[in-house]
Amino acid sequence: MHGAEEDLTVTSPKTMARIAGSLYLLASLCFVFAVWVRSGITNANDPAGTADNIRSSAWLFRISLTSDLVSWTLFMLMAMALYVLLNHVHRMAGAAMVVFVAVLVAVGYLNDLNQYTALTIATKADYAKALGADVSDGLVMLSLQTQSNGLVINEMLWGVWLLPLSYLVIRSRQIPRLVGILLVVAAVSWTVQFLNDLLAPGLPYVSALTQVGGAGEFVFVAWLLIFGVRLPAATPASAVTTIVDRG
Repeated sequence: MHGAEEDLTVTSPKTMARIAGSLYLLASLCFVFAVWVRSGITNANDPAGTADNIRSSAWLFRISLTSDLVSWTLFMLMAMALYVLLNHVHRMAGAAMVVFVAVLVAVGYLNDLNQYTALTIATKADYAKALGADVSDGLVMLSLQTQSNGLVINEMLWGVWLLPLSYLVIRSRQIPRLVGILLVVAAVSWTVQFLNDLLAPGLPYVSALTQVGGAGEFVFVAWLLIFGVRLPAATPASAVTTIVDRG
């Protein structure tokens, strides 16, 4: 009975696993929503049309930006939850994971300044009056392209942070080893995607293959949400909770 009560506490491993999984899922949904909304407004081949779309859909564009920023915040909180859950396996690996995510989030926040700049230029008539409509529209597109380039750069960190995480998952034995291996595959996939986008953009089939490889993250999130973590048979739940509390 005591172990069952401990499993209901906020700091119990199963609860912490589900918190981390929920934050991971929400962060991903916010990011995908932001990209989806933005893709319906912008057109890389039509600066004037894109600027007009931003002006006519400024409210939607602001929601996209807000969703992006919320996504980065949730991702940082997710990393902290995973650290609480797994740092007892290897404290330095846990710290490395959090540091990589912190840098990733910082780059994401700074990169979103470009989206905010595009919104500001498109919606303030003073820029068009001072610079001319063509130059103003060009600056809007340049800001959006800069943000897109920033996402490419961040792909490297999307892969790197998964390496210490996969190590922690495999070593913990609280989550199936296969899930950890799939996280390694996801890390490699993101790194390949980064190299492809930077060194050989437009190379056929690479994006499709890396997206399949990145499915390991979804498996990890699903496992956390559905199963949480399994506790060692020889270790009472209360003892494992104490380990997490001390971390």
